[in-house]
Amino acid sequence: MFKEDLKRVSYIYALNKLYIVFLVWLTREILCPVLPTITDGLHPNVVFDSLIHWDAGWFLRIAGQGYDYNSAPFFPMFPALIHLLTIITKDGVAAGFLISNIALLVACYFLYIIAKADYGEKIATTTIFIMLFFPTAIFFTSIYSESLLLAFVLASFYFARRGRWIWASLLGACAALTRNVGVVLFFAFLYIQYQENYKRINLRKAVPLLLIPASLLIFMLILWKQTGDPLAFAHSLNSEYWGYRHFKYPGAGQLLNLSLFFNSSEFYSLFESGMALLFLFLVIRSFKYLDDMPLLIFLTLGFMIPFSSVVDNLPLGMPRYILVLFPGYITLARLLYKNRLTQIYSIISVFVFSVICILFVAGRWIS
Repeated sequence: MFKEDLKRVSYIYALNKLYIVFLVWLTREILCPVLPTITDGLHPNVVFDSLIHWDAGWFLRIAGQGYDYNSAPFFPMFPALIHLLTIITKDGVAAGFLISNIALLVACYFLYIIAKADYGEKIATTTIFIMLFFPTAIFFTSIYSESLLLAFVLASFYFARRGRWIWASLLGACAALTRNVGVVLFFAFLYIQYQENYKRINLRKAVPLLLIPASLLIFMLILWKQTGDPLAFAHSLNSEYWGYRHFKYPGAGQLLNLSLFFNSSEFYSLFESGMALLFLFLVIRSFKYLDDMPLLIFLTLGFMIPFSSVVDNLPLGMPRYILVLFPGYITLARLLYKNRLTQIYSIISVFVFSVICILFVAGRWIS
């Protein structure tokens, strides 16, 4: 069964990677006269160099030089792994791509078996396709932390469902050290235990779960040593450099985005708000199409964190932040099957994915 599941996932995964290489070639060799590419020149390989933009440079910088105040918002697990693998590869860029893309395959496998167990093979296969060809899924392939976070989150859910709480907690802690949304796993897993113990909390059983929020102490110690401020990850975000990012009421950032579109004709703001509101629709529909409350907890809380954030003068990044909210993909797969829209959605999704990948390769900001 493991081989069959992995084989099915690998076919879609390989198709995704080959298609991205094709899009890189198309952008760099064919479209370059009308869409000149902007690259950072961080690697001699044309495919690697075409897929390194923005936050990828931050992760590579932290891996090589450590933290300073401006880089403090980036959580440490991904750059730490890049640093360790670079000792073997002697190439930080290659290390980053290896981690992201291996983690993505791991994430695809665990998502497939979780969705298959709940809803069957067809829904599981469609869910993997939706995730890999989601409009902004190019971030899964680049040197971004989304793939690694998703691998830790899905693996921890897999072990939590089987009552293996040490593994679930350790992987959950790794997720929390990869990005802040990983902390949400604590609440999802606490609810699983609450259900398993006849709607009671067994304190002894719940103790390992404390590893998930406690893991943030590791990050705080790193920042204290390297920047002198254990809360630099929060203080840095609420500074001019990062656009005074702060929490407000849900949707406040998207109202700001829409006002920028209507008042200043900033089309990216419309794209960001459109993606956020479409995913909000999926979150709402998930309460009908998902039978698993822990998945709903992760989806809802994971969405509300960025949806309640505001940046005064910079794009927020919702099209990227929603990528790791995997229960939404299961909901969408079920919705499409119920309404017989799978083929139509697939065509539209691949087209939009292609356009956004081309823009990403060309160095245009997409999230």
